[in-house]
Amino acid sequence: MLHIVKYPIIYVHTLAILVHVNHILNAVSFGLIMGITIQAGTGKAENKSNDLPRMLGCLFMQFCMSMVAPFLYLALLEVCVCISQPFTHQETKIPSLQFIKQLEEDVANATVMADSTKWQKPCFKK
Repeated sequence: MLHIVKYPIIYVHTLAILVHVNHILNAVSFGLIMGITIQAGTGKAENKSNDLPRMLGCLFMQFCMSMVAPFLYLALLEVCVCISQPFTHQETKIPSLQFIKQLEEDVANATVMADSTKWQKPCFKK
């Protein structure tokens, strides 16, 4: 069975695990930052007015980091899936019939050209 499994598919599965673990960690991290920001915004602290803009800035940055990086990782995962199975999608099929017809035409042209030469045709010694 080992010769049936292609190496790129093992790489894709490993990458998929890493991408999904990263998504989970990003979700937990963003949830913690959002909870801290909401708690700081609704708290009764004296310096709430000073901390709130900084906390909102941190929340916005965490949102950007939690959304942009996972989208990039998912795009790379999709690229890896396409690379590991290159001929399963309709867009990536090799036009083999067209290649065979072109090869037949080239062989016919080579035969015509070989028959119209002035020198002796090569052959095995008798």
